[in-house]
Amino acid sequence: MTRLRLVTTAALFALSSSLAFAQAPAAPMTAPKPAAASPAPVVIPAPTMPGAATKATAEQVKKVNLNTATTEELDKLPQIGGARSKAIIEARGKGKFKDWADFTSRKVVPENAGSAIKDLVTF
Repeated sequence: MTRLRLVTTAALFALSSSLAFAQAPAAPMTAPKPAAASPAPVVIPAPTMPGAATKATAEQVKKVNLNTATTEELDKLPQIGGARSKAIIEARGKGKFKDWADFTSRKVVPENAGSAIKDLVTF
């Protein structure tokens, strides 16, 4: 009976100590840094209109022609990877894309990927 109590107590001690050691150590206490003599200048960004950044980006990027683009060029488009670029190439093999409506009607890529590349492609 004493041996059983001793083993049980040792097991409980081992279990409780392993939980205590499994916790992450607390961050060391450090002294606060003294304030700088002169504060850093505050930079306030210029106000922008919604959509202005995406429009500028779309104009700066050379548009990709979906009827002639290589797999590497298609892979650079947002949300278009290897499988989707292969699907685009296979779909245009059946007939070139006439315009955006023709491309979306063939359902080559999902709507979210289509909306991501709409302003970055030509036909």
